[in-house]
Amino acid sequence: MKNIIIIGAGLSGIYAATLLQKDFNVTILEARNRIGGRVLTIDGFDMGPSWIWQHQKYILRLVHENNLVLFPQYTQGSALYDTPKGVERFTPPPSAPSARVKGGVIVLLEALEKKLTLDTIKLNSPVLTVEEDENTLLVQTDKQEYKADIVINTLPPRLAIGSIDYSPKLPTELVDQLSKIPTWMGASAKCTIEFETPFWKEQGLSGFCFSHVGPLGEIHDACTDNKAALFGFFHAQAKDKSEEAVKVQMFRLFGDDAKQIKNIYITDWTQERYSSVSADHRPMSTHPDYGYDAKAYSNSLLFTGTESAFQDGGYLEGCVVVVENIVNKLKC
Repeated sequence: MKNIIIIGAGLSGIYAATLLQKDFNVTILEARNRIGGRVLTIDGFDMGPSWIWQHQKYILRLVHENNLVLFPQYTQGSALYDTPKGVERFTPPPSAPSARVKGGVIVLLEALEKKLTLDTIKLNSPVLTVEEDENTLLVQTDKQEYKADIVINTLPPRLAIGSIDYSPKLPTELVDQLSKIPTWMGASAKCTIEFETPFWKEQGLSGFCFSHVGPLGEIHDACTDNKAALFGFFHAQAKDKSEEAVKVQMFRLFGDDAKQIKNIYITDWTQERYSSVSADHRPMSTHPDYGYDAKAYSNSLLFTGTESAFQDGGYLEGCVVVVENIVNKLKC
């Protein structure tokens, strides 16, 4: 069987491996000391992607195939508008129904990982170079060299071209194309605040808050089946992303109820060296127009990932769609 190296053990990489391992010898090289990539769940709270929408049939099917449980995002009640002049209460327009995975999105990746043969994933193995040697691709990490017939690079486009040296060099057109594609979540910093009780529900609040004051600009309910929490995204211009700054905002919004804070979790994706590059740190005003079909080395080096999806690019759905497309082409 041919050897396939997959760069990245996020959803795209691990799902691709599960679909390819019957027909190829598959190895996943992951730079971090964990699986997941931008999927990160801490104490049951998603610090990366979390929502799945009703129209996203591919990720919904994958969740159900792995016998995972979805629960609806809580949106009942009024919302808060956090302004320099005070906090206002208002009724927000209905939002598209969304759901979250019980236990966090990481349980999906863990379920997929269990389907892989032993030792498929090599953690702490950042790829440094990919070199074409006749009909073989030589993939060099900081520890070992691997030989492959096909390499699938699932890193965000800018990271894929900026963190790895290729020989021969990638075509200029391809580099230009990938360098213009922003990394989804590359400018994001996410915060989850765990409380003793979901007091906002008792007050007729949904947990949604929109703020011009910050540091969190957008806040939503993040309760799990056994924990009360809110999560929010820091303003891109927020200078202070500390726990203390978050506590000040919680007290401004909720008064004495904010004394119930148990834990605060912060993940700043701009500081994740294996998730984004400096060009990604500029905030995006709208959702990018994702989708590309980038190939080099006569189809032996393939670039894929959620940013390559023409449909739901940037979301979990995009990961699943592009993986299934590329796997179908490789199996033909």
